[in-house]
Amino acid sequence: MKPLNYACRLSVLSLSLAAIFSAQAQNSIETIEVKGERQAYRGEFVHLETPESIFEFDADLIENTGLTDLTDVLDMSASVSRQNSLGGLWDSYAIRGFFGDENVPSGYLVNGFNAGRGFSGPRDVSGIERVEVLKGPKAALYGRGEPGGSINLVTKKATFEDASSVQLTAGNRAHRRFEADINTVISDDVAGRFIGFYQEEDSFRDTIETQKQGLMASLVFEQSERSRISYDLEYAEQEIPFDRGIIAIGGNFDFMPIERFLGEPGDGPTTTSVLGHQLQWTYDLNDTWELSSAVAYRQTELDSISSDAEIAPQFQKFYLDGQTLARQHRERRYDTDQYVVRFEVAGEFETGSITHNIIAGIDYDRFEYDRAYLVARGAPLATNPSDQDMYAINVHNPVYGQVTAGKRLPAIVRQQNQWATGIYIQNQIELTDALQVRLGGRFDSMTQTLDDKVRNFETDQSETRFSPQLGVVYQVASNWSVYSTYGEGYRLNFGADVKGNTFDPNETDSLEFGSKWSLLDNNLDITLAYFDSEQKNIIVVDTVSGGQSAIGKASSTGYELDIAGQLPADIEVRFSYMYLDAQVEEDYVDTGIYAPIKKGDDLLNIPENSASLQVSQDYLISGNALTIGAGLQYVDERLGQRGADFYLPSYVTANLFANYDINDQWTVKAQVHNAFDRTHFTNSYTQFWVQPGEPRKVLLSTSYKF
Repeated sequence: MKPLNYACRLSVLSLSLAAIFSAQAQNSIETIEVKGERQAYRGEFVHLETPESIFEFDADLIENTGLTDLTDVLDMSASVSRQNSLGGLWDSYAIRGFFGDENVPSGYLVNGFNAGRGFSGPRDVSGIERVEVLKGPKAALYGRGEPGGSINLVTKKATFEDASSVQLTAGNRAHRRFEADINTVISDDVAGRFIGFYQEEDSFRDTIETQKQGLMASLVFEQSERSRISYDLEYAEQEIPFDRGIIAIGGNFDFMPIERFLGEPGDGPTTTSVLGHQLQWTYDLNDTWELSSAVAYRQTELDSISSDAEIAPQFQKFYLDGQTLARQHRERRYDTDQYVVRFEVAGEFETGSITHNIIAGIDYDRFEYDRAYLVARGAPLATNPSDQDMYAINVHNPVYGQVTAGKRLPAIVRQQNQWATGIYIQNQIELTDALQVRLGGRFDSMTQTLDDKVRNFETDQSETRFSPQLGVVYQVASNWSVYSTYGEGYRLNFGADVKGNTFDPNETDSLEFGSKWSLLDNNLDITLAYFDSEQKNIIVVDTVSGGQSAIGKASSTGYELDIAGQLPADIEVRFSYMYLDAQVEEDYVDTGIYAPIKKGDDLLNIPENSASLQVSQDYLISGNALTIGAGLQYVDERLGQRGADFYLPSYVTANLFANYDINDQWTVKAQVHNAFDRTHFTNSYTQFWVQPGEPRKVLLSTSYKF
């Protein structure tokens, strides 16, 4: 559907809502006085006032479930589906069926602005106060992004209360983790918080071990009653073996044990590191207006050597004998630097009886990406190669270190820089106590340079984009509202075609209709939404030149139901369900495995149905608090390889947890992940790269507060 048609439908809906309900507005709608916490780019609105869908996971839920990786937390939202994580080296996910460039990690927001790009490894959630799944088009405020939405991480801040804790966790497969959270009042107007972790464990996968450590720091300086300065530090290092998973040719998921590793332990672990800084200043101009500014710098590095199963048929002997797996030997050296600056003013004013809620600002984002990718490839089958020539391994009886790879040659060596300056404004207009209209837009000026060392050329690109957002909210009753929204977005595509020309930006547009309820004295929030999104300028193979071209298109249409809050009898619940129809909209050839894709084909790793349920209840045992909870996740079958009839099977997993406060200081916890030990597969790229999910995992921990 064209953007103009979207806008027309939205306008019709807005006018219809106003006409139908305006007669009731003055009598049946109560004015809401309580406002939520204002965030950068977000403003100050409660659940029923926003023409968008948001699903959140707070620190209590994350700690109760014992989840430590961001991807595991995002599994609790049915709107998020796992994508190719490059052998477990980074977080990769799609929201409402769409994801970004699959050759780089999925980006995320940190404390409301774009400061989460780079190769820092899977994100640990230590130091995270809240994970927000912001669904729908966000480019009108945030800038570049996907039509499905964005992930925002809200970090834990220092407070003016001395409160600290330490926690020790142990589990099967030699899991060991130590965490410390130290909050201290340094002076009357300065507080500090320091959160650190160290974790190591074996994997259910043969020969695999992981180790990670990190430190998050927060300093808060209360200059005055109106002025506040905060600083946040992010540091982490990880050692993660590169692991492409198992082989499941023809959909035979019992072909080999899920424990079998087909790489080379001698390659050593992949190392990732991140060092990030955020400095923010907020100033209350008066009771209704606030000025904020922020600057951030984030540096990441990834170094990896891996042995990957060859996926091209003309190089793969496994197709002939069903046991000899030809491999490539690959080396990756990725470095990124990101700089972000933002100035924003937010507040409200009135023109007669109409209230205007304004967010306006300017930001600057610079991303520098150095990429070196080297490959040693075996000999083609036409040359009748030996196992040594193919760098092969026997999948039924792997003997590591038996063959050696050839010399790795540069495949991609490039430096790519992106600069973007944006100006944005949003006005949510309260026309009546019941009817609000949101008008927003963002203008971006973008520049990209590319220095390709292998192809020996340099090029640059300049783009300007305007991203509009339109929305309407009508409050039918004090606890019920309906809304609709339309937005457009973009992101720059990496790389260049065979002539050295950069690609047109990836463009998206999205329409959404929804209804929200706040029940049980506003303790339970419910959101029901329908969305229809399109994405174009996806990078595909140019069948004329043999290079690449930005001509691919895809669509995503679906329904969501999110329920979060507290039921009677101290029962906490979070339920998320999504039905999704995500498909290719034009024939093209895939750039990864050069497979022909047909219009109507499913998108990779995207389930049609998915659901998640988390339930917990509080009790008092001998005067102390006991929390018992359980979680269920259902994921439908998903396409596991483009251009093939290869689908990952559906699965259901269950988690259990319990926390008991022995006294005011000591707490013991137990968690069981995948409690029924279900064999499942979370994502894949081809039938040679299938990622099995983790079997049953039992964790026991104790924490001490002081």
